[in-house]
Amino acid sequence: MRRLLKHGHLVIDGNREFIDGALLVNDDVIEEVFPQSSRIRNIEEEYEEIDLEGRLIMPGFFDTHNHGIDMMGFDDVDLQQLDKMSYEYAMDGTTSYLGTLSYDLSFEKFESRFRLFEDYTGKYARFQGIHLEGPFLSRKHLGIGNPDSFLMPDLAMMKDILRKTSRLKQMTIAYELDGAKQIGALLHEHDVRVMCGHSDAVYEDLDENVDGFTHLFNAMRGLHHRDITLINCAFMNRWNVEVIADGNHIERNVLKLILHNIDKDRIMLVTDSSTAKNLPDGEYEFMSRKCTKKGTRFMTLDGHYAGSVVSINDEMKVLYELGAKYTDLLLYSGLNAYRFYGLDKRFGTLEKGKYADLVIMDDDLNIKNVMLKGEFMYA
Repeated sequence: MRRLLKHGHLVIDGNREFIDGALLVNDDVIEEVFPQSSRIRNIEEEYEEIDLEGRLIMPGFFDTHNHGIDMMGFDDVDLQQLDKMSYEYAMDGTTSYLGTLSYDLSFEKFESRFRLFEDYTGKYARFQGIHLEGPFLSRKHLGIGNPDSFLMPDLAMMKDILRKTSRLKQMTIAYELDGAKQIGALLHEHDVRVMCGHSDAVYEDLDENVDGFTHLFNAMRGLHHRDITLINCAFMNRWNVEVIADGNHIERNVLKLILHNIDKDRIMLVTDSSTAKNLPDGEYEFMSRKCTKKGTRFMTLDGHYAGSVVSINDEMKVLYELGAKYTDLLLYSGLNAYRFYGLDKRFGTLEKGKYADLVIMDDDLNIKNVMLKGEFMYA
């Protein structure tokens, strides 16, 4: 089906906006982009015409680090629940995602997850692969993890994991641990992104195989004026960084520091969402810990953050309030991650030939509709 979406504020990429532009969508692909709705011409076949009345259009968001939603988590989800998760992510504007498997799992449980995910592509939002957060992590930076689940790097185990799944796209490792560099080299041979997190590492521990840092500022050694920690390294603009911009995991003034000092092409918004996302305030269990959700905070009973309960769209609103431009938000919410995983040929910008995964919003970034694979999610 062909649809002409006209009179839209098109956020094209990290530099360009068309204030009154139009998109011609043919099935699930953008067929043409018009900088001005008043100059639409040469569309020969029939199409449905939709007036967006000046609303924002951006590419769909890409969440590369999230654990679950609505009491469903990747650690134990079945196929039917996986489809439901895919639907709920899409309704939030997240049209692509990685499923994160946690450090709480045994190797046998990893294997069962790999079998489930091997051929899964996402009934709604697109499942782009697996993120392993662990198990080769530091006991100094547990988050809410059980220290018994944190293992020393094991090259034989890593080779076994890579034999059992072709869907691994990212792995979080504490790079200061003995054997971590061998794991990093092996992962790069298999085109898996290496992220350093839940880690006490400093600059001297890193090598050329480290691609970035997991949930910057969280579960790592703090900023220091003599030790060159991972946080210090982030401001060197050589690595990509995950940022949880809910205003809780990183205080707003520190988010401003990030926006003003880290290259806008290296910031990737992630939710690190827990299974309490989309649930009312109350007490829930996540990764075998009792936690309390109150507003945008989700914390263990002893006061540790247990992932977030927000969407990428919620985080964009926080950064917009801090001065981020629409073009910057396009980078943070999707394009930087699509580039990071080599998916930007078909995703992440509003250009001819890209997939028609779109989010339609008002000027304050409230979602009004989502187009996924060329079809509207909202009635």
